Amino acid sequence: MAVINNVVCDEIYVVGEGETLHTIGDKCSDPFIVENNPHIHDPDDVYPGLVIKITPSPHNNIPN
Repeated sequence: MAVINNVVCDEIYVVGEGETLHTIGDKCSDPFIVENNPHIHDPDDVYPGLVIKITPSPHNNIPN
């Protein structure tokens, strides 16, 4: 899980109202969000309920 600004993002993420891949990538600190979701042909065309994969940056992982 990634943590940024007290926001926890699981590897499987469900898009919420008003979110874009860019805002989710920023929130979850995932610079490769577009590349890791090849099923999304248009990064601007996401919708609430869409399931995407998050690959958090290693420095944002919660320590064990």
